Amino acid sequence: MKLFLPLFFAILIVFSSCQTEQRSMTTDDIKKEENQIIKVVEDYNKASEDKNFAELLKTLADSVVFFGSDEGEIIKTFADYKAAIQKQWDEYESMKYGDITDVFIVMDKNATLASIIYGVNVQTKRGNAIENVFLRASRTMKKQNDKWVIVSGINSIPREKTGTSVPADTTKK
Repeated sequence: MKLFLPLFFAILIVFSSCQTEQRSMTTDDIKKEENQIIKVVEDYNKASEDKNFAELLKTLADSVVFFGSDEGEIIKTFADYKAAIQKQWDEYESMKYGDITDVFIVMDKNATLASIIYGVNVQTKRGNAIENVFLRASRTMKKQNDKWVIVSGINSIPREKTGTSVPADTTKK
């Protein structure tokens, strides 16, 4: 028993000293990570514009989940993702993304998991029809092999401004 206690403490000290302690990120570190996240989003948009599936894949994690604009569209496999993207590319002659705006990013303290919400103007062309829409998008991202990649995403087209942000109370008479 006399030998057990010192041996136990020695092992405890060795194991506790081997653990790596994460350093706090500086403001510059955070900005660098945010810029890398934004770059991935821009690369994704550019690859989509160019209808380049190989480049699109470079922005995605090993597995992804995308939520479509209706409740039935949940994409969980790369085969489904490729089919959905191809359908989009076939539907539109071209899609042109503007600069992303209204960027909000939150990430964990170790810069391994992040969420980005942003807006982007998109111009689509189908035949002679050109349509400009504003998309609000959200992406969950993670570090994979020291590189930010998209894990999941959802897009929406916000309603136009109505002049009031609070709906009328229809319960009062």
